[in-house]
Amino acid sequence: MKHVLLTFLLITSLFCAGCMNPAETEVPGNVTPAPVRGSDLNESVHPGDDFYAYVNDAWMAAHPIPADRQYYAIFTEISDGVDDDLRALLEDAAAAPESADRNITLLGDFYRSGMDSGTIDREGLAGLSDLLVTIDAIDSRSGLANVTIVLLDQGFCPVYYYWAGVNPEDSAVMVPALYQGGLGLPDRDYYFRNDTESIEIQDAYREHIARVLVLAGESSEQAAADAEAVYGMEKALAAGHLGSEECRDPQKTTNVHTLAELEERYPAVGWETLAAIPGSGPVSEVHIYQPGYVEGLNSLLETAPLEDWKIYLRYRLIDQASLYLSTSFEEEHFAFYETGLYGVPEMKPRWQRVVNTESELLGDLVGRAYVAEYVDPRTRGMVSGMFLAIRETFDERMENLTWMSEPTKVAAREKLAAMGEKIAYPDQWTDYSGLNLPGSYVENVRAAKAHSFIHGPEGLEKVGGPVDPSIWFIPPQTVNAFYDPGQNEMVFPAGILQPPIFDPDRDPALNYAALGWVIGHEMTHGFDDQGRQYDRDGNVKDWWTEEDAANFNDRTALLVAEYNAFEALPGLYVNGNLTLGENIADFGGLTLAYHAWKKTESGSADPAADREFFLAAPYLWRSNDREDSLRNLVLTDPHSPEKFRVNGVLFNIPEFYEAFPEIGPDNALYREVEERPVIW
Repeated sequence: MKHVLLTFLLITSLFCAGCMNPAETEVPGNVTPAPVRGSDLNESVHPGDDFYAYVNDAWMAAHPIPADRQYYAIFTEISDGVDDDLRALLEDAAAAPESADRNITLLGDFYRSGMDSGTIDREGLAGLSDLLVTIDAIDSRSGLANVTIVLLDQGFCPVYYYWAGVNPEDSAVMVPALYQGGLGLPDRDYYFRNDTESIEIQDAYREHIARVLVLAGESSEQAAADAEAVYGMEKALAAGHLGSEECRDPQKTTNVHTLAELEERYPAVGWETLAAIPGSGPVSEVHIYQPGYVEGLNSLLETAPLEDWKIYLRYRLIDQASLYLSTSFEEEHFAFYETGLYGVPEMKPRWQRVVNTESELLGDLVGRAYVAEYVDPRTRGMVSGMFLAIRETFDERMENLTWMSEPTKVAAREKLAAMGEKIAYPDQWTDYSGLNLPGSYVENVRAAKAHSFIHGPEGLEKVGGPVDPSIWFIPPQTVNAFYDPGQNEMVFPAGILQPPIFDPDRDPALNYAALGWVIGHEMTHGFDDQGRQYDRDGNVKDWWTEEDAANFNDRTALLVAEYNAFEALPGLYVNGNLTLGENIADFGGLTLAYHAWKKTESGSADPAADREFFLAAPYLWRSNDREDSLRNLVLTDPHSPEKFRVNGVLFNIPEFYEAFPEIGPDNALYREVEERPVIW
């Protein structure tokens, strides 16, 4: 019977995902019951004063941050399990005979080269020697632009990122996208803050640059001088970057220009050479995320001394390749970027670093092996059923909104109905038949990067062609999920679809409180302050009436004010504007998950089960964070710290108060009815 059930679910999941009725989301047979809580709750904390601590303190006390991590969270637990699985696959591939399948040979060869630290140490910079010679030979402005493109073609991005993406003005077509880069610090503001801590980071970064250049063969005196040149170049480039909040505005980041326009405005970038990269599809226009950055880059390409550019490019190449070079380079990279910025005292073990690199660079090759070995065949169908149930719930709530006019409501519901989902793994895999691995680790990394640059999911060979809706832009072993506004779809890789976020054999309440929240979160992104600016087809287009947009902004302003008041560290508060999109998605996500679950047999059987649902929800965001890591998150990340992803959401949900009648106006987190926004 079990074999028949699994076979049936395998066929259903492979061929009928997306055609399940929402009513079919119940798990047949026995399920794991919801856990009995008591000793795991922190009864010394009133749930109305800090619900996150009330539920999660015991877990946090039992899960200190490992020495090699910035933080430790539920997602870390899952990622570590995936890494263990991938290690087993890659070690088997590395031990396989030469007659094995070519894909297995590629996996094994890459892994062996990464684990051969002795050879890596002996080779030093040899694997980059040709590129370093090319940089050193720059003798003209046109040659400078060409070298930045040569480095790009080899998978290194010294001044900008460039890939094939969906045209935000015509979502049926793929165009090249150019995204600002050039910085070694986390974002532009790190170069311009003048508080004591920021100045210390700036000084430490200059010292890091100098140490890298010393490792590359420069004298200490020359390296110190060159570090100033590199830092000066980066600071000049940073001046052209938009701030973190502005980066979230599609109206500012949607700028599609023809090659002729770009050549006229920014001639020093080398657009004709960029368009002529071997293997690229025909380029007629480019999506520029930040024209101000390209303007600044163009000016520097025209005026900054060539010697400064050569120093800068040399450093950027070596620093970007540090993770694949000898121990001294890798340790220096870790000392600044992990210990210096985030307070992490130890590196991950070598096997895990290599697994992470291979999983990133050979994503589908690794993912295909992972899916074949580890993915529960029931997952796709069951998760698809949850998606449909939550989408149906969202549609019902949209239909009943009182603050939105009928024309906007119709367009919103049409967009929701058109929203797609990709679950677990792709049906078509990236072709690696053209990939050859030269031998050494850094050479293999370069080969994989160069292959992906042309042939990967966002490879330039797709430029000028139609958007292929079957393509996955992240591999299935990824422990994450996302909504893509340009394609109006959500992606839930297999990596995230496992306990404790999803388990096909447990009470649906727990699945809806965890994965349901994730699904609802991504679905709501289509209608947050950014996503609402895209239409059903993925084009940046205003489909809202002026009055409805004002109503939406009035409601979301309540969230901005709420999150602005959350103090993450003494004197450091959450930025409610920077985190608004994620906060809307968190709020909408749990609301949708709850109401979808209430329509299941599990949710409708016992009103007291609501309390269990809300007690289960904070599990998703359990996390211990290092102070430096938390500070950087608050300063740069559009996600709120985990504590506030719980406390900021639950106290806006009316049913939460019904499930916890002991929470009242005297409690710290209690919100008056007029303070609770009604959005979705």
